[in-house]
Amino acid sequence: MENKNLERYTRKIERIPTIPVISKEVLTLLSDEDVSIKKLAQVIEKDQSMTVRILRMANSAFYGTLSRVSSIDHALVILGIAEIKSILMAFSIRDFFRNAKGNSFDRNRFWKHAVICSQVAKYLARYFKIPSDDTLFLTGLIHDMGKVVFDQYFHEEFVKIVDYVNEHHSTFSEAEKQVIGITHYQVAAKLLQQWQFPQRVVMQVFYHHAPWHDKDEAVGSIIVYLANLLTKMAGYTCLEGEKKIELSQFASSKAMQFVVKSGFDLDSSSLEKLVLQIQEFIAMEHDNVLSIFKT
Repeated sequence: MENKNLERYTRKIERIPTIPVISKEVLTLLSDEDVSIKKLAQVIEKDQSMTVRILRMANSAFYGTLSRVSSIDHALVILGIAEIKSILMAFSIRDFFRNAKGNSFDRNRFWKHAVICSQVAKYLARYFKIPSDDTLFLTGLIHDMGKVVFDQYFHEEFVKIVDYVNEHHSTFSEAEKQVIGITHYQVAAKLLQQWQFPQRVVMQVFYHHAPWHDKDEAVGSIIVYLANLLTKMAGYTCLEGEKKIELSQFASSKAMQFVVKSGFDLDSSSLEKLVLQIQEFIAMEHDNVLSIFKT
């Protein structure tokens, strides 16, 4: 992350306050492998709106529950403690960066992309038989948080970035480099380090566009990278005007070669099937879980 512009923006990032108290509690619990369901439920129940959103998540078609989930204890069983903690962290980040300025960026669309990406990351870990990694779901939820940091704290520059994306149908990263010289993933990684998030989450966020540069946790970074791509291929981008990712183009790319060489059994046919499965999953959801972050 050594970049002159990043150093300049770092001064302002370092003045961004810490996340709310309930988030600090959750962050502490996140690092406690022996946290009890009762303790976690107590933290959740301090916030009624958060309780409602957790229950909506537990009743989502993503989880295939047959009976209605009506208590936090039951939701903990359905979702699992690690996933609950990740959802709570994402809620807190969403609420922290809720003050959008103007209509240049659709936050609801942004969070739909994030929720789907988190579910796809979790699914891909099972699909590729990756050993359990509780960080993937959380990283999927917050991988693009640098975009809302830009929107809220560097709004004038962010408007220019959005305009560039829409005008040139570029990726966000390309637009960010052209307009201000730094990217959303650099800013997000810096802030997550500042907030003392798990190092694995920080690195997965930092490398989610280029996992081939991750020398320590490449498998996790590849999963989040693929989840992000597949979510976009399924039609859920952060911004309507951004560059469309063609499945056939990616299937013949150097990035795809890297993924396959890294031990992921993937080809054009399996990519297409994964995209269709994601679209079917979303169709079953009827916009329930996709609206839990709605502003």
